[in-house]
Amino acid sequence: MSAVNLPAWLEQAQQQGLVPAGASRPEAARPWPVQLLTALGAWLSAVPLLIFLALLFGRLWEHGPTAYVLGLALVVGSANLLRGRSTAFFLEQLALPLLLVGLCSLGFALGRDLPFRLALVAGLAICAGLVLALPRHWLRLLLGMAAVFMCIGLLPGASWSRGAMLPLWWAVYLALAAWALAQSLVHHGGQRAEGAALAALLEPVLRGWAMGLLLALVWLSGPSFMAAGVMGSGLARELNAPVESGLSPMLWRVPAALSVLASAWAFAALLKAWPVLRLPRLLLPGLLGVALCWWLPALGGCLLLLSLALVRRRRVLALSAAAAALWVLGSFYYRLDLPLSDKALVLVVAGALLGAWLWLTRQGDPAPQPAIAPARASARWALPACALLSLCVVNGLIWQKEQLIAEGRAVYVKLAPLDPRSLIQGDYMRLNYALPPIPPVAELALPWQPRPRIAGRLDERGVLVEPRLLRAGEPAGPGQLLLELSPVNGRWTLVSDAWYFQEGQEPKFRAASHGEFRVLPDGRALLVGLVGPDLRRVP
Repeated sequence: MSAVNLPAWLEQAQQQGLVPAGASRPEAARPWPVQLLTALGAWLSAVPLLIFLALLFGRLWEHGPTAYVLGLALVVGSANLLRGRSTAFFLEQLALPLLLVGLCSLGFALGRDLPFRLALVAGLAICAGLVLALPRHWLRLLLGMAAVFMCIGLLPGASWSRGAMLPLWWAVYLALAAWALAQSLVHHGGQRAEGAALAALLEPVLRGWAMGLLLALVWLSGPSFMAAGVMGSGLARELNAPVESGLSPMLWRVPAALSVLASAWAFAALLKAWPVLRLPRLLLPGLLGVALCWWLPALGGCLLLLSLALVRRRRVLALSAAAAALWVLGSFYYRLDLPLSDKALVLVVAGALLGAWLWLTRQGDPAPQPAIAPARASARWALPACALLSLCVVNGLIWQKEQLIAEGRAVYVKLAPLDPRSLIQGDYMRLNYALPPIPPVAELALPWQPRPRIAGRLDERGVLVEPRLLRAGEPAGPGQLLLELSPVNGRWTLVSDAWYFQEGQEPKFRAASHGEFRVLPDGRALLVGLVGPDLRRVP
């Protein structure tokens, strides 16, 4: 490219010595559809290669040094391809699945031959080497995420899966403190010329480290309100069962104290970075936030990550931390060690104190100069409009359920027995109905397809007998009742697989034998209660 055709900014940069004299304008990147198709072709090409390796080595992978040799060869070869600046895009994408297979092979071999903690140390060494070797930022982010998981597993070892959860909480908060200190050092080091290269190297690693910590805090908090209903509360509880059963009420105070300390650190960081927040009227909201962290041991970690991300202007990390904090707040609903009335009282008192304090202090502080332009008139109405829309949606759903109860037909479905040791969990009872075998959700219908339906007849008492699964599009027979199934925890069931009740009512509900439903002619149903063998409501 001649000097005449150079852009003005590039010519000026060459004159100032910022760019070499022979430099040319960077070539335009490939269109994203081309990159997507190329990457897809590379990943598909890796499948027969991996099948060939599996057929070639077979069981040699399980024993001896084969896993080490092959894993090391794949990792080194793929790393060399990813390091090259002139590597073709197809080969670069082909190197990614080979790198994953090589890391899995090395991880399998290390876990097979070494103690748990020593295998994690070796994995950390491999991650450190790949961080230095691979120049891709997103790869360093993933390596940082893998590194934090291995560091978290170092302190408790393999004992956390057997119920020793207290060391796991310690490990998470120690990893969080290490991230905060490292982030501060990298931030200050990056402001000097001699530390800029190291800061650029560690920045994506620390970002991945923080993302891994957020995932760990979300998992430790358990299922969240509404989200558990969408993804399946039973599955969420099974994944989170070690957390719920691994701490006694006395030991629970340790992660609660760690959460409080982390939240205090978070507010101190915000006050130090932004003096505008040092207002007397914001003191009580800060104290309420710290107090709430005592009830939610994972919330303090999320708030610390959120505050430091805001201070360091890491927008993506701040949004992720805010989403994790909302998840943790929603998990307060599922704290089964606390009565529902106590949880409601905590939230109501906190909200009342916050509202009263802000109302009393609304004129006590001098009005600060706005940092941004005042909101437009339409923006001022956005919050009330959203609140009104939310009330309309919620009350509309309530009205629909009330109409279904009022107009639906009373139907009783027999309950199938469950293991008594898992029948009662906290303040709800798991339900299983006497229905014909039904394939799992993934095998029966896609989200855009109609739900499966059950048809059966009612006896003289209104109990469903001889239920059968209808084929797609098959109508119910003469005199048969139609029931639409709902997806819950990866399987189809009638409306819900759980019934919630007041604490202390467990002995009465153990006598339940049927579920009482209200059913409309189109198959929509609602579970309204449980009844005994005499079809009387329990309790």
